[in-house]
Amino acid sequence: MATKVLMTSNGDKVSRNIAIQLAKHVTSKVNGIYIRLVLLGDEASLRSIVDHIRVSVDGAFPVLLIGVDMEDDSEEAFYVAVQKAWTCLGSLDAFINCYTYQGKMQDILQVPEGEFKKITKINLTAPWYLLKAVASTMKEHGTGGSIVFLATIASGERGLYPGAYAYATAAAGIHQLVRELQFQLSSGSLSLKLKY
Repeated sequence: MATKVLMTSNGDKVSRNIAIQLAKHVTSKVNGIYIRLVLLGDEASLRSIVDHIRVSVDGAFPVLLIGVDMEDDSEEAFYVAVQKAWTCLGSLDAFINCYTYQGKMQDILQVPEGEFKKITKINLTAPWYLLKAVASTMKEHGTGGSIVFLATIASGERGLYPGAYAYATAAAGIHQLVRELQFQLSSGSLSLKLKY
C-alpha cells in the first residue's frame, strides 16, 4: 500500500531531510506501507533533493516535482498545483507544508514594503491557499487525510529571534490559523496539525 504525500519545500536542510526520510520508507517497507512523494515549490531549488534521493536511496519511487511560485497572488495557481499532484498520484493521503522564507534579519521599522509582502505571501498567504486547495480536494473526493504545517518556535514565542519580526508575525498567523481550523476541519477522516 502506498501513502501519497505532497510536500512543499524551499530546498532548506530541514525539508530536505524530511523528504529523504520519507523516501527511505520505500526501502524499509515499514508495515508494508510505501511512501510516494511529490515536492512542490521552486523547481530549481528542489531538483537537487530529487536527484539526491534518486542516487542515494535504493529502491525509492521516483520523487515527482511540481513547480509553483510561492509568491503568486493567484489562489488558482495553488489549486492547479494541488490538482496536478492529485492527478500524478491518483489521490493524496497527506500534505506537509515545510516552505518558509525568513527574510533579512532587521529592525521591524526598517523592513521595506516589498520584503514584508514577500514574507507574508510565502509564509501566510501561500499556505492558506494550499490548505484550502488540499482540504477541499480531500473532502470533495471523500478520501480524508492529514494536513501538517511545520512551525518554528518563532511562531509561538515572542522576542526569540530579534530581527525576524516580520517572519515571526506571518508564522504566528499560520499557528493561529491551524488552531482555529483544527476543530472545523478535523472531523471524520481529515486532520489538521501544527508540528514543531
